[in-house]
Amino acid sequence: MMTEFTHYTLLCDGRIVEPNEEFDTEPGPCIMGMKVWARDTEQAAEMIAEIGPRLGFHPDGELQVFVTDPEAPMKDVPFGYDVQFTAYTDEEAEADASLDDDRPTIH
Repeated sequence: MMTEFTHYTLLCDGRIVEPNEEFDTEPGPCIMGMKVWARDTEQAAEMIAEIGPRLGFHPDGELQVFVTDPEAPMKDVPFGYDVQFTAYTDEEAEADASLDDDRPTIH
């Protein structure tokens, strides 16, 4: 008997803590995206929290969960696919660092 699942797309903010050659990732801030078939949003969130660290990703920011149209057919068990990583620069940290550079030195 097949259990009914819902298709979700997840976007999770975090950091790459270990480079992953398969996904061509380098350490730093990153958004992990993944599509999943899951029972509910809670199971979908658990999936990204479990799979991310295996791929060198540490989720530490906002998790967005969207109900979306599938690109892969449902199976009889929950599963994830189409994992993607999008690196970005931490503009806030860079802005703080550049402010330090512009400050006059007091002796």
